[in-house]
Amino acid sequence: MLDATLIEAVLLGLAIGAVLGGLGGGGAILTVPALVYLLDQPAAAATTGSLVIVGASALSGVASYVASRQVRWRVGLVFGLVGLPGAWVGSRLNHSVDENVLLLGFAALMVVAAAAMVSDRIGGRRRGAPDEPPAARGGGSVSTLARTDETTRTSASPVAVAATALGVGLLTGFFGVGGGFVVVPALVVVLGLPLPVAVGTSLMIVAINSGTSLLSRIGGPSVDWQVVVPFALAAMVASVLGKQLASRLPARQLAIGFAALLVAVAGYTAWQSIDALTADGGSGTSSGTSSVAAPAVTDPTAIVTPAQAVAALDAGAFALDVRTPEEYAAGHLAGAANLDVSGPDFEAGLASLDRDASYVVYCASGNRAGGAVARMLDLGFTDVVNGGGFVDLAAAGVPTA
Repeated sequence: MLDATLIEAVLLGLAIGAVLGGLGGGGAILTVPALVYLLDQPAAAATTGSLVIVGASALSGVASYVASRQVRWRVGLVFGLVGLPGAWVGSRLNHSVDENVLLLGFAALMVVAAAAMVSDRIGGRRRGAPDEPPAARGGGSVSTLARTDETTRTSASPVAVAATALGVGLLTGFFGVGGGFVVVPALVVVLGLPLPVAVGTSLMIVAINSGTSLLSRIGGPSVDWQVVVPFALAAMVASVLGKQLASRLPARQLAIGFAALLVAVAGYTAWQSIDALTADGGSGTSSGTSSVAAPAVTDPTAIVTPAQAVAALDAGAFALDVRTPEEYAAGHLAGAANLDVSGPDFEAGLASLDRDASYVVYCASGNRAGGAVARMLDLGFTDVVNGGGFVDLAAAGVPTA
């Protein structure tokens, strides 16, 4: 893995872990877009890698709340266990959805998360919940809030609790998110827990759901551990520090600012997904036996469907892997040539290829392949398409080596 990618993974892990530890949820929902758009991971693999990152950072975050007795173990265990079927079903459904549809749904989920975070903070303000750190208020402390939990009573319907737990489990399994942005409001509103206790307990629930979803994905898309491990370690450290930082900052302003970021990322994700879906919908297969299925005319670098890529390869197109040599060595399509699009020898490698041949270019998610296709077209290649991600092509039945 390139040093730049390692640094980027660590920085993203620190940012997301800090939000997860400080707000008990919300930060983890940015993990999948970060892995897809910034670290070039396929959507299916990104949701699996996200579960590792989210689960690990949630576990480390729980530790800091245990020290201040802000975790309700019985509530968290029951909530987590009830959500297990939802997490399992969500993980199975994840395998059958097109990655662009998955990301479009993810964009909608981010908007819902942003609304939930803002409404919860504003609602808490209306109910008299403080927005400032305990020290600034001069009345009470986090430990005092924790003690009030001992006398908390709730009239919540068991059906409402079970439905919420199942819904959170389904979100975790399908999208690879912790669901903390749903859990925290549910624990506060439905079960009547004080906010600090709800945050600590939600991290326990997130860890349970993430672990269950990972078990159900065994045998599914592979995880890029060179990216996920440093990302997860950084998030684990930051989730502990995030709790300490959040206790000194106004929670309402933090939540509103982060909600605005979620909406912005949701807009970008939706735009990318709709653009890809439109391109796929407008593409068609070519009639010849030696020609690659062409993508939408408006964007010759658009990712074709896995079925189109397979048809092109079966018709005689050559597979061109433009990932790094390390990624190529870890697994690639059988017979694929390797030219690292980010390497200094990429242009020289292209010069050695037959410009009249047909090519299916692929990388990890299609982002780098799009750039490679554009360059090849500039150099006179006439039958080239973006095959998308290696994992998606392998899942479509293309032999691997």
